[in-house]
Amino acid sequence: MDREPAANPSIGAYLARQRELRKISLDDLTRITQIPRRSLERLESGAFDRNPDGFTRGFVRTVAEALGLDPADTVARMLEEPRAPLSRPGLEAPDPRRWLRRLLIGVGVGVALWLVFGGRSRPTDSVVYRRDAVRELAQGVRDPQSQPDPIPAPPDAP
Repeated sequence: MDREPAANPSIGAYLARQRELRKISLDDLTRITQIPRRSLERLESGAFDRNPDGFTRGFVRTVAEALGLDPADTVARMLEEPRAPLSRPGLEAPDPRRWLRRLLIGVGVGVALWLVFGGRSRPTDSVVYRRDAVRELAQGVRDPQSQPDPIPAPPDAP
């Protein structure tokens, strides 16, 4: 198996080298794979190295098959194991799931506290009294401001 040195882990450089060793031009590879020349140039230049999504893996698999390489091995080169970060003991990288979990717990506690203490209506310090005109009429109390206009006497009939 041809293994590229670890000094250049770029999958694009590996595929370009394998293509050149087999004396296959980019135009020939374009014709064989039906992948546009511009995309093959970008693949070999390393434009897709940092984004090994399904689309890029498909490109790599197709090119590897066209070059006579093992597609699974070539894709595996692209998806190397991540290196462990150098860290001091006691320091750990932040876990996004832990942060999200703490955020959701905090929001839940906040909503619960609001429902227990702030969600109810409390009596106010000032009391508002409404005037009940019907009750006043029943009790015979009249408000001088609300006296009805006197009814005019009917005109004398001839």
